[in-house]
Amino acid sequence: MDVFLEYLMKKKQTGMDVLKQLGLILAGVVASYLVMVLFSMLGNFFASYTLLGVAGVFYGTWVLLRNYNLEYEYIFTNGDLDIDVIKAQKTRKRLVSLQCKKIEIMASDKNAVYKREFESDSISKKYNAVFDPALGSIYHVLFTYDGERMLLTFQPPAKLLEAMKKLNPRCVFADEEDLMEEPEE
Repeated sequence: MDVFLEYLMKKKQTGMDVLKQLGLILAGVVASYLVMVLFSMLGNFFASYTLLGVAGVFYGTWVLLRNYNLEYEYIFTNGDLDIDVIKAQKTRKRLVSLQCKKIEIMASDKNAVYKREFESDSISKKYNAVFDPALGSIYHVLFTYDGERMLLTFQPPAKLLEAMKKLNPRCVFADEEDLMEEPEE
């Protein structure tokens, strides 16, 4: 029987994200002021391009601000989990891809038994696909790919968590409250 699950989760803005965006806007305003002052000091030829320089700074700031509009797509197909990050509903990039049978440990961030494993120095890469930390149900997945130990942190919905547990019951430790069906919206 084929199992296919797909979830699109919009990342909620955190306070740090808002501060970074405000800093980026402030940097854009300062940079545009510097462009105006510098171009006017360089003579009439450059002064005629001041408006173009300021527009370029604002466009660059706008492009960078769009990158804070993130969505995570969790795709589960017959034991393969793919997580993509989508920026500004335009660009998609594969964040991580793994086979559930190759999971070493998967447990909730509340699980104190495996906390030491998830904080190990032997982990070479860490991927974060948490869309709303306030909701809870955050899971860490420890796996090996090409000889490197990697850690994925994400928020699987109940059906995805259940499907992963069925494929690798010895290594996937799911909390009972996380396995309950979510209410339909």
